[in-house]
Amino acid sequence: MTVIPIVIRHAGKKYDVEVDLDEPGEVLKFQLYSLTGVDPDRQKILVKGGQLKNDTDLNTLGLQPNQTLMMLGTAGELPKEPSAKMTFVEDMTDQQLAQTSKSPIGLINLGNTCYLNSTLQCLRLMPELSEELNKFDSSTSGAVTASISLGGRSTLTKSLRDLYRDMKQQTSAYYPLSFLQTLRIVFPQFAEQEEGRFKQQDAEEAWSQILSVINGSLKQSSPTASSFVDKYMTGTFSTSMKCLESDAEPATTGSEQFLKLDCHITGETNFLRNGLVASLKETIEKNSDVLGRNAQFQLEKKITRLPKYLTVHFMRFYWRRDTRKKSKILRKVTFPFELDVSELCDDELREKLINVRDKVRELRKAREDHVRAAKRARTIFADEGASDGTSTGTGATVEKNEDQIAKLQAEVEAAVDPGLKADEGSSVTGLYELIGVISHQGKSADSGHYQCWTKQVPEETAAAAGTEARAVGTNGSKEEPKWWRFNDDKVTVVDQSKIEAMAGGGESDSALILLYRSIDV
Repeated sequence: MTVIPIVIRHAGKKYDVEVDLDEPGEVLKFQLYSLTGVDPDRQKILVKGGQLKNDTDLNTLGLQPNQTLMMLGTAGELPKEPSAKMTFVEDMTDQQLAQTSKSPIGLINLGNTCYLNSTLQCLRLMPELSEELNKFDSSTSGAVTASISLGGRSTLTKSLRDLYRDMKQQTSAYYPLSFLQTLRIVFPQFAEQEEGRFKQQDAEEAWSQILSVINGSLKQSSPTASSFVDKYMTGTFSTSMKCLESDAEPATTGSEQFLKLDCHITGETNFLRNGLVASLKETIEKNSDVLGRNAQFQLEKKITRLPKYLTVHFMRFYWRRDTRKKSKILRKVTFPFELDVSELCDDELREKLINVRDKVRELRKAREDHVRAAKRARTIFADEGASDGTSTGTGATVEKNEDQIAKLQAEVEAAVDPGLKADEGSSVTGLYELIGVISHQGKSADSGHYQCWTKQVPEETAAAAGTEARAVGTNGSKEEPKWWRFNDDKVTVVDQSKIEAMAGGGESDSALILLYRSIDV
């Protein structure tokens, strides 16, 4: 009997094992099972020539004392007695089916209400909103009457809460009639008709009005706490105003809050960044106390607080006096799936963001390398004819990546500014990923068609594809993500290339509202 000590590396841990070279590989696997909890059938041990098999003679591997081997595999739970009686699909209620389904449902168009359906689907992307709505008690916000008063606004918030709650409990398209009726009472402009039909409305107006109502109602419901909108969707500008016609006019400074960033579109705007920069520096006309008349002033804004969810609005619609209608700017303006807004911030905030931003990018790159190395290892395991030494090298790469990821994760967390970390609902990186788009098709805001597009989370991607697919995100996977397309009651899956085509340039779908979510550390 020849016994030597070796080291097994698994999931970032090392295990010292004494192995009998006269025994088959199956014995070593059972030793590791007692140490790691990974079933022998789930273990993948990298050795010279590929993957260790149960009947492998350990003497043939040329193992040396204290040699390190790499093991992959996850521990599975022991079988448990079912806590509930098995329910077959045909016996499930709609509510049970909705709770187990990964596919979202659409909203019925009730007559030119695609603008509202798209807005509601996009707002639903923020789980914190639904959580706070579920806590909302309209009885603390005044009389519940459908009027322009606080009570009517409270009713609108309650109706949105009930709408999202009901959508989780059914599998067929939902009729948002109750919410629509309340919206039209609280905001009569959405009830405008033309030739006996309800007119098409602007999705951005619906977005802004709904958020305004939600914010007021939630504040009234909990006067001592900040609302979801304040914490997760509201940013802050520092402002400076300088007269361009007289140096004697003193410059003024201040601050203001914002719920969205506007992207101005001119004949020179080709990229989202250009439009955002232009919106933060503009010339306005106002009264000058020094000159005693109207004069030209330059207004500049810098971001001093970034929210977790950042809304971007393409300023595509404008009023044409000759046609007396809102027309649409069809110019192509490309937008990124990952947005860095640090350059739009003031010096103080930018300095806090840049260090952690760079660390996050390093971490994501390391995760991508780890995913590629793990895939390579799985490919080698499946290839029984792998050349000698290849598996060992791949295992070493996987091991190195695990150590690097752990190190970078610690560096990222240490780089986060304490003040930003304490500010619940704020972005600590200045980096955002695109998760939702509201698009408009047509030439005018008074016509055309709105749709909503939302990025799938990994679990939804896997369910839609029927495979172990994953979406791009902070997990480091480079596979192209899928998106849900909400065309009123019709919900389908599309490739990300469809979203890329929404930069504009014609009457086809072009992005009007982008919803970005901050990339967490």
